[in-house]
Amino acid sequence: MRYKKLTIIMIMLILINSAFVAAAGVGHWAEVYVEILSENHGVENLFRNKDLNQPITVENFQELVRLVLAEDYNGRPAAVSREALVHELVTIWADITGQDLYRIPVIKMLIYEDTAEIEPEYYHSIVIAYMQGIARGKERGKFRPADELSYGELATIIYNTDLAIKRELKLKEQKASAGRFETRASYEFKDGKIIFDFELVNNFPVAKELQFGSGQQFEVVITDERGEEVYRFSDGKFFTMALIYKTIQSGETLKWQDSWDLTNKDGEKVTAGEYQVEIIILANPVDGGEELDRSQLRTVIKFNLNEIVKTDILELSFGDNNQANEQGIISPELARELIEEITEELIQAIKNRDGEKIAEFVHPVKGVRFTPYTYVSPEGDVVFSREEMKNFFADTDLYLWGYYDGIGSEIQLTPAEYYEEFIYSADFINAPEVGYNKVLSSGNMLENQFDVYDNPIIVEYYFPGFNPEYDGMDWRSLRLVFEEYEGNWKLTGIIHNQWTI
Repeated sequence: MRYKKLTIIMIMLILINSAFVAAAGVGHWAEVYVEILSENHGVENLFRNKDLNQPITVENFQELVRLVLAEDYNGRPAAVSREALVHELVTIWADITGQDLYRIPVIKMLIYEDTAEIEPEYYHSIVIAYMQGIARGKERGKFRPADELSYGELATIIYNTDLAIKRELKLKEQKASAGRFETRASYEFKDGKIIFDFELVNNFPVAKELQFGSGQQFEVVITDERGEEVYRFSDGKFFTMALIYKTIQSGETLKWQDSWDLTNKDGEKVTAGEYQVEIIILANPVDGGEELDRSQLRTVIKFNLNEIVKTDILELSFGDNNQANEQGIISPELARELIEEITEELIQAIKNRDGEKIAEFVHPVKGVRFTPYTYVSPEGDVVFSREEMKNFFADTDLYLWGYYDGIGSEIQLTPAEYYEEFIYSADFINAPEVGYNKVLSSGNMLENQFDVYDNPIIVEYYFPGFNPEYDGMDWRSLRLVFEEYEGNWKLTGIIHNQWTI
């Protein structure tokens, strides 16, 4: 999402909502959180005529929790200090998401310079708040545990807590609905043939019995870029007409293999181009006649035959094999082989501030998304098209790129200013470590790039630190995200990462 001329827009919003933010003053960094909470939870009366810099009251804290997080909340924090209120909100987060707060493992490292000032009873909760993005430091390197929480800070932390609760509940829901079958497939070019390995995974918590109507347990159909069928596994074959039953234990698989000799139905060798393979498992569940989503028994692979033959590398897998991990992420070894030459040219163009050259690498359909801090936001991150990228460094418009971590103020910068602070903030072309689909940086924000991007290759340029006195807490990294498009790898994301408080 892009916000041009943002200052004008925000002034208009503030004027519209002046009834409840007048006392706060135009431009307060927390106003955006108050507006969101007001729109979604009706909290405008609570903030009416409040100075967002003034300390809150216990009663207002309780009321805001009831309006946003838990309407039946009847707790009372021990104080209105940052440490006491953050502890209370983390306790609420744990209660709502069904977790034992003190059984949650926490990171074993010094997060804040003033950690020693945090009361022991609150320390565990404050670390969890940091890990979950609920509350970070009040200023760089410090938490200020004894400071009273202001109305602006409360709006921000309540908003963050609400997001953390929704995120955790969504994860629990996904885990609860994980009871399903999953069809995975991979392919390999070997001895002039393409070998397809595929499997059906039982993700249900119990064993499942399947019925196959004949000796044919699967179908494989390959079509070319015109949609014309060039291969079908069952063509010219005869199968026994007998019911076959197979049981898959929870977490286990049934596996099959097929091969294609690169000839079409007329016996002619096919030419280079894009091909699609559809794999269907011909099974039905036995237990109780339950309805089954047939998409669970199907998967599709797409590949470029010219690239396969040219490189003799074919492990862009959607399942488990030696070139991909169990989530289907391309292995670091293969990722490096596929992308290293491309990234060497691209990182040089980035260093040189060459928008025209960078644009050559940008995905022609998706463009390139800019993420200032680790966590990728498909709705909030700014996206530039290939054409817009050409004019990136000459563009003088202000954009809302996100919010500064720890203080919550808006990142309103021109593209050139953003480049200096959130793209080439260090000489990454000379980074001592480079990772290919391997996370090198040691931050504590959520890592979701492999969930947002489609089977990507992500290259990370990483500086583990600059000043030995900071013991690695001044590390920085730059991640370049690539997705495959028409047989080539195209830039779809630039993710900046650094130690945040």
